[in-house]
Amino acid sequence: MFKSIYMKLFVTYLSLFLVIIMIISFFMVSIIYREFTLQAEQNLENAGNRVNALMERYYNNEITRVELNSWINAMSYISNIKIYILNPDTSSLSVSDNDGNLDLNVQILSDITEIMNGTIIKRMNPIKLSSEDEVVYMGMPLEYNNQISGVILLFTPMTELNNISREVMSTMFGIIGITALISALAILRSSIRISEPIVEISNYAIDIGRGREVPDIEINSKDEIGHLARSFNIMKREINVAEQMRRDIVANVSHELRTPLTSIIGFLKGILDGVIKPEDEKKYLKIAYDEAERLKGLTQEIVDVAKLESGSMKLSKEKFNLNNMCKDVKIELEGMIKEKGLNFIYEEKTKGIEIVADKDKIRQVLINVINNSFKFTEKGYIKLILSKKDKNAMIQIEDTGIGIKKDKISYLFNKFYTANEYGNATSGAGLRSKYCKEHCRYAQRYYKD
Repeated sequence: MFKSIYMKLFVTYLSLFLVIIMIISFFMVSIIYREFTLQAEQNLENAGNRVNALMERYYNNEITRVELNSWINAMSYISNIKIYILNPDTSSLSVSDNDGNLDLNVQILSDITEIMNGTIIKRMNPIKLSSEDEVVYMGMPLEYNNQISGVILLFTPMTELNNISREVMSTMFGIIGITALISALAILRSSIRISEPIVEISNYAIDIGRGREVPDIEINSKDEIGHLARSFNIMKREINVAEQMRRDIVANVSHELRTPLTSIIGFLKGILDGVIKPEDEKKYLKIAYDEAERLKGLTQEIVDVAKLESGSMKLSKEKFNLNNMCKDVKIELEGMIKEKGLNFIYEEKTKGIEIVADKDKIRQVLINVINNSFKFTEKGYIKLILSKKDKNAMIQIEDTGIGIKKDKISYLFNKFYTANEYGNATSGAGLRSKYCKEHCRYAQRYYKD
């Protein structure tokens, strides 16, 4: 049940919301109860002070006993407070209760002793007297002529406070229930909006893993979910490109390896079967050897590309003279280029260029690019230009070959991508490699449009 992200989000958010609401409600009810208790305490204290004032008038013969009782009964009725005026021996002097009975339990008797010593007692924790409702009470000394002449006990029932508390709690729980329902619906909708795109992306990822075609995920939100969807779409396109490249690589490699292998097997079989004359065996063995060497070179190219893609190929950097390296490359390739009837021009605009790089890899890149020019140039020249721009060394290869179309230039450094003037694939592993892309970005600008 709780394995889905949808249920986890829903249960987590709803539980957190309910806990917060319950905590807030608890504090609100506590605050309301405390306010009512403080109000009850204030009412008892005010009533006690008024009783003290009435008793002073009674002792001064300003009012009669009947008037005293009338005033106390009226005060008791209006404020819902039972008032007991006791003599020091706890005998009743005046009572607002009709039956005049007071349950003097151990707690009250102990409090009366303290009150007679001048202490005001406040008991705001509800207690129960006989069969009556719970009450809170206050006891204060009855003072006349700066002497304690008795005790005033004031009791107020908790019925009203309890009723109000119950109403507040009922209202609060009703609000909590309605709020929880509305919140549950809102959280449900929010959880669905969050989980559905993730589930969709997950299902699409499974389909891609199984080799199926999936459409782009259309989520236009600008939050993390939208970013995830856009990243997934980019990843999907990259995977499709990589998959197409993989198929092309398999096709190209199969083709490139099949040709020399076929030649080698054919010549060896001809020698073993006696089809090839003994005097011709050396010639055909030389051809087979050359094909094996070409096969070795192709295999090494594939290995190098695999190392570059995996990041396991390390560059051996050293400081060397770039001018001398370019001259060596010219000497190495000059004979091959001249045999095709082409001019090989070396133009050195800056002398004494020292760089720190992997000399073998730079040389390999340079030879690969020149070979590419050689392959697609039938007449004219190939020019190798060495110069320095600001603090950067620059090698340019210029030729009079067929060039490459503009729409093919963006594919120039794709691995194993090769194309002739018309965009058809040709033999070879292409230009792309990490060091080639890094050191020869300038190359594409020198191909003719």
